[in-house]
Amino acid sequence: MATATKPDRREAICEAVFELLSEVGYDRMSMDAVAARARASKATIYRGWPSKPELVMDAIEHRFGGPAEPPDTGSLRGDLHAHVSTVCKVADGADGAIITGLLTACAHNAELSEVMYRCVYETKHQLYESMIKRAVERGEMPEGSSAEPVHEVLQAMVLSRRLWQTGPFDEAFVNRMVDRILLPILRQDG
Repeated sequence: MATATKPDRREAICEAVFELLSEVGYDRMSMDAVAARARASKATIYRGWPSKPELVMDAIEHRFGGPAEPPDTGSLRGDLHAHVSTVCKVADGADGAIITGLLTACAHNAELSEVMYRCVYETKHQLYESMIKRAVERGEMPEGSSAEPVHEVLQAMVLSRRLWQTGPFDEAFVNRMVDRILLPILRQDG
């Protein structure tokens, strides 16, 4: 979003967003606090980002680098395992806590919900579509298989585990997610 903002200034602002989200959460983070933390003028913030949700989206894209390339291990199981492992590493850290807080705040903020859907769901959907397309091309999945169940179930399971703190995001969790949940859902749906 902040095309007029210099790269080093944008980086400082995006880092300030993440620091404040970690310290005070979305609801208590203000554009003015971001400006103060980043040592930027309020005009710079408001000129670069029309709203707090858009500022958060840009900070997320800056932090995670936009849409990721899907893993290509040569098998659907391998691709899912590699991807779920990456998701779990992020979910288990400080950034996972921030994303969880943002998703929770979406429940009572329609503008944030729309922005987070675009940022977290829509940008990731192509990754899942690519994995499924390759699996179809390799003959692992039937033509017309949908990535929708993987995307929805994976996000729900990881968010639930993070919110309820029901256990670690370890190898056993990754294997269980892939072998007992995601692959059976895909095979049933396909």
